[in-house]
Amino acid sequence: MKKSLLALAVTGAFAGAAQAQSSVTVYGVYDGGYAYTSKEETAVAGTKTNNTVSGFQGGQAASSRLGFRGTEDLGKGLSAVFNLEVGITSGDGSLGVGASTTNPAGQQGTGVRTAVVGMSSKGFGTVTVGRQLTAMHTIIAGAVNTANNMAGDIVYSDVTGTSANTTALRIHSLATRMSNSVAYRSDSFSGLRVNLDFSGDNATGGVNPVSPTNATMAGTQIGNMGAMLDYTYGPFRAMAGTHTVKSNTNINTATAGSVQKTNINAVGLVYSDKGLVANATWANNKTTNDTTGVRVSAVNAWKLGVSYAVTPVLRPFIQYGQGTAKLSETSPTNQDNDGYQVGATYSLSKRSSLYAAYGNQTAKITQGTSTNMKTEMKEIGIGLVHTF
Repeated sequence: MKKSLLALAVTGAFAGAAQAQSSVTVYGVYDGGYAYTSKEETAVAGTKTNNTVSGFQGGQAASSRLGFRGTEDLGKGLSAVFNLEVGITSGDGSLGVGASTTNPAGQQGTGVRTAVVGMSSKGFGTVTVGRQLTAMHTIIAGAVNTANNMAGDIVYSDVTGTSANTTALRIHSLATRMSNSVAYRSDSFSGLRVNLDFSGDNATGGVNPVSPTNATMAGTQIGNMGAMLDYTYGPFRAMAGTHTVKSNTNINTATAGSVQKTNINAVGLVYSDKGLVANATWANNKTTNDTTGVRVSAVNAWKLGVSYAVTPVLRPFIQYGQGTAKLSETSPTNQDNDGYQVGATYSLSKRSSLYAAYGNQTAKITQGTSTNMKTEMKEIGIGLVHTF
């Protein structure tokens, strides 16, 4: 009798454990194809340099990745969630596992894109901790040819020069992702959602991004504070957000430097109905030396984009934008920028689609009395994107 009761108890325990197991999904994106990039720069003396790269590395329409996400129903509307995602370099398939240590604000690279665990409650929202995209990224990415890796998206593209000293217009470059962070994403309240981001001073283990005690540790993104309102009404969606990030000035070189503060603001409007998607995005940022308050750089940009499903499988798109950038107050360099992308996607199935796109981005640079400097980038992308 005792053995029977013990067996019943063990069976019940295993049954309970089975019911509590996570529902795990393996997913991914791979973009393979032909990519052509040409960058022509005109220096102060009028000297021109041209660097051209082409090959079958792909990765123009989407950043390839492999991920695992899951949820566990804890009852009473409460769930535990997790998401682990790493970047894959299209072309050679190299898989990164730790680039976020030296570039915690990093974008794709070949490193860890997402590593979070959290809790979700119906009626309240979701709280996640770890490395994750900021809410600001949702606005900046837009809705037409979203978050692609080509020149021409004047708000999103990272296009820089060398001899001509240009500045990238990716407004949220330092705040694409945040490490050692906590984020809150609310449920919808009559179409309104609230998003909050925060990360502490991970250089010292402190929790004060307003006044970090030691911000000069190598390669660190020190603190993030951000908020976004996201409102949907029928086919219309409006987003507005602000974000502040403090970082080591040498964040991408993993060497000690001084503290800089970047304030980012953005507004996005999207219309999506009956095959038509249109979006307008405006954003700016200003980076200052956190000790002296002297400007390091300031960027302002806007873009408009439209795509339309002319058939159930064919969707052409176009987007255009302009922007300005100002560099250091002590050595003024100004640039006027414009860019555009044009192309189309063709769906072979729900998971596979072909794409062809052309992007162009130009920066006209003024430095003192020199006004003839220029950087122009042209990109062509032709490929196949498969999601699973």
